Amino acid sequence: MNLRREHIDLEPSLSYPFHVLATHYNFEGNPYSDSDDALTLILFHALGVHKETWEVTIASIFNLCSSGASQAKIRDILSIESPNHGRSSEINANEIARQAVDNWPREYAKAAQRFLTARPLIGGSRVDLKTRKLVGICHSLGAAALFLAAQADPTIPFKFMIAFEPGVTDKDNSQRIRANFAASAWAWLRPDVFRSRKAARKALERDMMYATWDPRCLDLFVEHALIAHPAAKHQAPFTFPGVITALSRDHHARSFMSDDLTFHGVEAYAAMTQRIPVYLVWGAVDEFANDDLRDFMTKPGRTPASVSKIEDAGHMVIQQQPEKCAEEILSILLIESKRMARL
Repeated sequence: MNLRREHIDLEPSLSYPFHVLATHYNFEGNPYSDSDDALTLILFHALGVHKETWEVTIASIFNLCSSGASQAKIRDILSIESPNHGRSSEINANEIARQAVDNWPREYAKAAQRFLTARPLIGGSRVDLKTRKLVGICHSLGAAALFLAAQADPTIPFKFMIAFEPGVTDKDNSQRIRANFAASAWAWLRPDVFRSRKAARKALERDMMYATWDPRCLDLFVEHALIAHPAAKHQAPFTFPGVITALSRDHHARSFMSDDLTFHGVEAYAAMTQRIPVYLVWGAVDEFANDDLRDFMTKPGRTPASVSKIEDAGHMVIQQQPEKCAEEILSILLIESKRMARL
């Protein structure tokens, strides 16, 4: 299976100041590339990573489809990046400096909404994504962005959604308050500057947070979530040829304080469950979400289509078990394809 990538840059407009970057994925010989009946998957990443973080899962999905091991009909996949993550943080650097730092979960939603409604240039043609059968797939912070974007514009035609470890809950939930406090403290303390990408790889594989990741996902992080250090532009002898995390510690830590990441996100989630099927997938290892918090997501008014768990994974389930996540996604796609065929 030959994975094809196309990098898309939706430029700023008079109404939206940021570049919105996405990567379009497909594979050579996909029989559903031009099928109006096939699904287009829209991916939203977690806090602190980047749009390419899904690539191991994407490759596994396409491998299973191309080998005949799955009957899911997938037209293509698009992964949208938050404007302050990954390569987006470099291209948007000047505008990011002019913006407040407390509203980035909502900003990710706005970026996704703009991308999905602006007819982006894909494969040399303007594509009206509103004519597609869209499936929203998200992880952690990406869940808030997906739910908020869909709530803000109900004309975006999501047929159903799959949320891995969604980072949303009630404002006063004590478990989430403790978890977000711990996560914010970690974000302020996490390593963010390295002498080189090679040094970063060695340091991160020894770090408790990243040591549990699939090595391929960690390689993608080193490639896409780290950017040249600003001091690399300084004249000798003060230049520093190192790298820094694309997402700043400040933006990272403050995102955990955002009401959009928590109760605004859960309000939007509740609204989605009343409109379309929303599937919840948790890591079996309790980290940010214990059973009480997971039960909160299924209370009256918040009715997911199903709740499942991925073994040997915690909150960073996409990075820890990318191939199991691919299998879970394909299983849900088949269930939903059968349901939609009956309508």
